[in-house]
Amino acid sequence: MVLRTARLVLDLPVEGDVVRVAEYCTDPLFEQFLTTPWPYTETHARGFLTEHVPSAWQTGSELTWAIRTESGGPLLGVISLRADGREVGFWLGAEHRGSAYTAEALAAVCEWAFAELPRTETVTWRANAGNVASAMVARAGGFRNTTTAATTVPGRDGTDLEGWSAERGRIPAANALESWAPLLGGAA
Repeated sequence: MVLRTARLVLDLPVEGDVVRVAEYCTDPLFEQFLTTPWPYTETHARGFLTEHVPSAWQTGSELTWAIRTESGGPLLGVISLRADGREVGFWLGAEHRGSAYTAEALAAVCEWAFAELPRTETVTWRANAGNVASAMVARAGGFRNTTTAATTVPGRDGTDLEGWSAERGRIPAANALESWAPLLGGAA
């Protein structure tokens, strides 16, 4: 399932992406904000790309796309949609951040989900509390902040951590942008 935007090609992450995935996933931000194994190795990347991604596509439990600027081009990051709760997750390699690639990929995945997945009325997003960059992508993607004091995300060790959450309907809510003020203030 290939998705295309004005600047991106979203396609299947493949074994040839192992080195890039391993490199990107050693970023200290991943330790702080993601549930990827830590420290992250090429063995983890190979398992993700050759076992988890194909198996999850086959069962439909999680659909993961590589973010690239051209078909067959270098991996910039990944974005996935989990079937349960229609929840999105994403990351981008450090040198590609600030490009708005993730927001563009997020819009494409949401549009695809609303058009192609039956009974999809909302797409959700969650992140560790404090993950401002991820929240800014969700905000740019038209998501409305739904964080409450009870919002949690799973930690690497299986415990619940304080989290942030948001959702987006087929048409972004009129108050979506303003809803982020409690978390992001006036962050650009």
